[in-house]
Amino acid sequence: MKVYTVSGRVKQPGAWELPMGTTIDELIEERAGGMRLGLRARAVLPGGGSTRFVSAAHFHTPMDDASLRAAGSRLGTGTLIVLDEQTCPVGMLRNLGHFYAQESCGWCTPCWQGLRWVEELLATIEQGHGTRDDLELLDWHVAQLKPDHTFCDLAPGAMEPLESGLELFREDFLRHIDEQRCPWQAGVRPPADER
Repeated sequence: MKVYTVSGRVKQPGAWELPMGTTIDELIEERAGGMRLGLRARAVLPGGGSTRFVSAAHFHTPMDDASLRAAGSRLGTGTLIVLDEQTCPVGMLRNLGHFYAQESCGWCTPCWQGLRWVEELLATIEQGHGTRDDLELLDWHVAQLKPDHTFCDLAPGAMEPLESGLELFREDFLRHIDEQRCPWQAGVRPPADER
């Protein structure tokens, strides 16, 4: 048995003790009541804010260590954070970046300096002032803030959602840069064929 939780724009966020290996789909659709009206789930962080995104194509995946590793992520805490199609992935990653930058104890320079840079870069892109060079800097930070480069696992954990977000949502990042704005702010959403 495992305690799983679901948060995000689902109808009934909560926590449930269920058999190990309950699928992502079952957690979202049956336990959390599905997405709020008019929304679709785009991706999830299956094990909390320090795990890699799993796209909707893999929502059939059982929530256990082996299955999630095969899908490119980890079970972590079993805390499913749902990203819907109307929530900006850049903004979500900036929010996570802010959290991790605040949590750094300051013991090692790669963490306390690197996480602040990551937060600033994400904020710049989200606000429509980013450049393609900023994406290269984010890629560089992901490569540098790995296990054995920092004193503890805080910064490497912070890089997992960012690394997968840069892969899955690259077009969203580029759209922020090219349009010099966040397409999700002020009620402006990407057209359905681009989601």
